[in-house]
Amino acid sequence: MDDPFYLKITGREPNWKELPCETCERKRFLREAEDKAKAAQQKLNTMLANSMLRERFIDKTFSNFHPFGKDREKQQRVLSFTRDFAGDFHRHRQVGTWLLFMGNVGTGKSHLCAAIINQVIRAGGTALFTKTPRLLREVKDTFHRDAETTQSEIISRMGDIDLLVIDEVGIQFGTDTERMILYEILDLRYEAMLPVILTTNITDLKSLEKLLGERIIDRLFEGESKIVVFEWESHRRFQKSVSGAAPLRRAEAVTPPSVPTGKGFAVAGPAAPRLPEKRIATSLRADAGAPVPGERCR
Repeated sequence: MDDPFYLKITGREPNWKELPCETCERKRFLREAEDKAKAAQQKLNTMLANSMLRERFIDKTFSNFHPFGKDREKQQRVLSFTRDFAGDFHRHRQVGTWLLFMGNVGTGKSHLCAAIINQVIRAGGTALFTKTPRLLREVKDTFHRDAETTQSEIISRMGDIDLLVIDEVGIQFGTDTERMILYEILDLRYEAMLPVILTTNITDLKSLEKLLGERIIDRLFEGESKIVVFEWESHRRFQKSVSGAAPLRRAEAVTPPSVPTGKGFAVAGPAAPRLPEKRIATSLRADAGAPVPGERCR
């Protein structure tokens, strides 16, 4: 301020102040905003990569899960339940909610797991999606003398993420070693009150209990934990029938050898009895505390 008249009436000395250029400031603001957006997207991409979601599931959301066939109402209830779980994940993270998705192949269990993970990560959380055989193989690889990673390191990593999803429980041999590996991982998360989602194609809770152990299954009846049953036909088979193509012949499933466990089997194999065609009608729904397959009650 160096105007003589102003200085005279105010009695001040001349002083100077550098004012920023509005155009330059606007450009700087836009540049910083763009840099922040790029950094946020890069962080999101890294977190999605760390979640181990493969290409088929990376874009799965609740909005592109479309109920179909004659059981649309059941599917809509499950869709609403899983969307609510993801939307309220912060609270479920605090109370350590566990979920078990039971149902035949092609019913959308993995799709909804991926949708939950995508929403959790976009909200700033961390998640990991892994299939049971992959997880067991990774741990067993540490048994080799020249392994670069120890079993303790892998199990510890499982306790560092907000949400752990283990897909396809039941696709294993059911050995004591495998059961102990899964128990150690799940017990670590249980004690830390960390959420877990398990999915399985086994539709009988008793058979799954023999595979995982009673202690793991019992924790699905605690607090807000739930067993959600996907009791409708495969979406892939439904699409094939709607297209008018000739129905495919039922292929023989390739599964590991059956492991006898008393009266039943740890996992259905070539010599195992076939599951009944009739779906279990007394399953626990996502929104009701009804009886669960295998005569377990909440």
